[in-house]
Amino acid sequence: MWEWYTPLMTAIRNDPELGFFLVFILGFSLVGFERFLRLQARRRLIQDTPTSRIRSAAQGYVEFEGWATVSSSAPILSPLTQTQCVWYRYKVEEHDTDNKGNSRWSTVRSGTSSHLFLLDDNTGECVIDPDQAVVEPAHKRIWQAGDYRYTEELIHPLEQLYTIGWLKSYEPMQHSLHDWVRDEVIAWKADPAKRRQFDTDGDGELNAAEFAALRTEAERAAQVAYQNEQLERGLAGQTHMLNAGDPQGRPLIISSHPQRLLATRLHRQAWLWLAGALATLGLFVYLVTERIPSTML
Repeated sequence: MWEWYTPLMTAIRNDPELGFFLVFILGFSLVGFERFLRLQARRRLIQDTPTSRIRSAAQGYVEFEGWATVSSSAPILSPLTQTQCVWYRYKVEEHDTDNKGNSRWSTVRSGTSSHLFLLDDNTGECVIDPDQAVVEPAHKRIWQAGDYRYTEELIHPLEQLYTIGWLKSYEPMQHSLHDWVRDEVIAWKADPAKRRQFDTDGDGELNAAEFAALRTEAERAAQVAYQNEQLERGLAGQTHMLNAGDPQGRPLIISSHPQRLLATRLHRQAWLWLAGALATLGLFVYLVTERIPSTML
């Protein structure tokens, strides 16, 4: 049964590059199986999770559909084309030649947006934190100028999105007045300008009376700031945020493609990875059991 083992080891000792090649194709096969399982799990997750409304969504792992909008008055601009967007990913590659004369593209610069943006589904708004997200944008552009190749992917404002991830909602005012005052006093005490303002004797230190005066003014400022914050945010309701914080490690997915199309693409990609894994595994088995031993006879 193991007649091929000795000829195989002899062949690898005589040709170390053969050993590296066998390890490579076996590794590719294992990666292919892993990608197949991961993509299939992701597809089932998308198909099995019901779509929720932002206004009434339960906390936890949820699915939303809506329209992307910027979360502030400052626009988000893509680095390569200065296009207004809510999310971007880009890559700049340079064409060069290695020592063996082989032509290749080397990445010289790349980046992915980490800006927060909003999803609106007509029942409410949800803040989307794209950090560590699996993003599938519909808009991708590749162009070349001289020895450089540019790739840019975008999600535009008002573009319809499918999202699934970990939802957590925050109350408008989660800090008490006591916490607000405490933080303000600590900030004032650590501020050199504030300390000089209340250091009436100019000795560089705050005595008990001077610190009491600082504390009184800090408390008054904190109360005013707290009341203003309540007026500004008290009517806003909860702030909903979707991110990649699922304790079970399920992914945050953001897609410009409709849910059904996304699931179909994941299904197709999974089976392509499986086909590649089976093909390379078959090649590995053929080489180590048939081809290499026969050459050593």
